[in-house]
Amino acid sequence: MPIAIANRYARALVDVVSQKGDYRQVRQELESFAAVYSESAELREVFDTPALPLTEKLKVLAAITGKMGTTSITTNFLSVLGQNYRMNLLEEICRAFHKLANDRLGVVEVKVVSAAGLSETERQALRARFIDLTGKEVEFDFRLDRELLGGVLAQIGSTVYDGSVRGQLDRIRERLTGQ
Repeated sequence: MPIAIANRYARALVDVVSQKGDYRQVRQELESFAAVYSESAELREVFDTPALPLTEKLKVLAAITGKMGTTSITTNFLSVLGQNYRMNLLEEICRAFHKLANDRLGVVEVKVVSAAGLSETERQALRARFIDLTGKEVEFDFRLDRELLGGVLAQIGSTVYDGSVRGQLDRIRERLTGQ
């Protein structure tokens, strides 16, 4: 149920941003506020406690967003979350907004796992390959996994592209045992 609610809020924000905003800026502002919110037990307590009047909660929110320099779209959205006691869903809302905004922008997210850090040349080669493969702009999430022998694993949604040494060895073994 919380995911469904988070998706509704994220869809509403995407609709507002599509009319008069910048998806990437709003996403960055949301994620920045979410980081502050998750790191501060006091801030979470402010929004979780029913003893504090809503006006005081909104003053705290306005002070924080003012110092962060957030746009009015993000500030208003966070105020709506505070007024509706949904601030605890902020992390899920950020994830849903990210996905929906990428869909609207025609961007596909590619998760890449490698045994070692990739050079800029390797990253650009991967970018070109996945742009050709998907026909869309790509956004990478690079991660390291020391368990890999070498190569990379890439994932788009539920599709995994296995270019790891272990994957290649497994494919060779299957061919040899299958014949």
